[in-house]
Amino acid sequence: MRIIHLADLHLGKMLHQASLIDIQKELLEQITDYIKTHKIDAIILAGDIYDRSIPPLEAVHLLNSFLSCLINECHLKVYMISGNHDSSERLDFGSGILEKQGLYIETHLHHKIPFIQQENVRFYMLPYSKPIDFKMLDETSPVSSYQEAIAYYMNKQDIDSAYTNILITHHFVGHTSRISESEVSIGIGGSEIIDPHLFESFDYVALGHLHTPQYVLNEKIRYSGSLYKYSFSEANSTKGFIIYDTESHLIENIPLCPSRDVQVYQGYYKEFMNLDFIKKKDDYLSIELLDHEIIPHAIEHLKMLYPYLLKLTYPSLINEKAIVDRSIDKMKSLQTIDLYKDFYQNVSGQPLDEEKEKIMRDVLGGINNEAA
Repeated sequence: MRIIHLADLHLGKMLHQASLIDIQKELLEQITDYIKTHKIDAIILAGDIYDRSIPPLEAVHLLNSFLSCLINECHLKVYMISGNHDSSERLDFGSGILEKQGLYIETHLHHKIPFIQQENVRFYMLPYSKPIDFKMLDETSPVSSYQEAIAYYMNKQDIDSAYTNILITHHFVGHTSRISESEVSIGIGGSEIIDPHLFESFDYVALGHLHTPQYVLNEKIRYSGSLYKYSFSEANSTKGFIIYDTESHLIENIPLCPSRDVQVYQGYYKEFMNLDFIKKKDDYLSIELLDHEIIPHAIEHLKMLYPYLLKLTYPSLINEKAIVDRSIDKMKSLQTIDLYKDFYQNVSGQPLDEEKEKIMRDVLGGINNEAA
């Protein structure tokens, strides 16, 4: 059996106020086109189907169109769970009826992980759940961390090794997993992290939650990554989906090719005003200007050349790692000009030169005179 593993669609997602619905539609069509020309038996959707618990109408319509194509045209079985961005109640609507059509949706915890058997393969469906959810299911369950709650829960499961067992879940698994800025914080002190050894009884673990494609511990415990680059920190990540073969246990990574990419560029303002500096001007762009002074109206001028410029920064002017190593008492003892010089050095990485210091002293002197 050949199974597609897909996760983190985040339908309805915005990138810096830009709607991605058309790009998402395009990528889902690439997936269904692939299915129509290749032998695929089932598809896994491992959570974060929507980007928000109350998704916009166009996202609901897009999911409906995608699922209808998978079931009615591609004749696939679909196994879908909820993620932390989804509303369990909304995603679960109509699931009892839809399963008769081959769409299996699981959004709630049960004492035993529910599974659907297709041929000799069992699909176990464990949606995103918090420690308190396990506690509500079983009052003896610990609630101090995800690790303790899920370890306690998994210890009560019976997985029959006579079958090929696939777990579908949406959690943060593994201590070395790579995360991006588009993902929700992993909790205070890493409290959401789960030991991948808890899932070793499964032949394949289809994970959702992290947006960078990667495996954890070994090849069979794997994140497919997100459908698209949902932040500029993902600019160098290749997006796509996974195919898992239950007989050979081989894994294929199939890339997706959006018509509009997400890119980050560095350079000087004059370079970006050169028409040949960036070839694909219709990509979603983050531009980092290396100029040492702010260019007036830079973003307006650049948007005339790059209509999908979404972010403009000056990394040379802002030292993000700078930390003012002074106690409150020491800062209180400093003169205003010294505080300004300290601030300037931390944000620019350079000491305040004599000319700028003279200007600042004149400004501060004028302020003091007005106050007097």
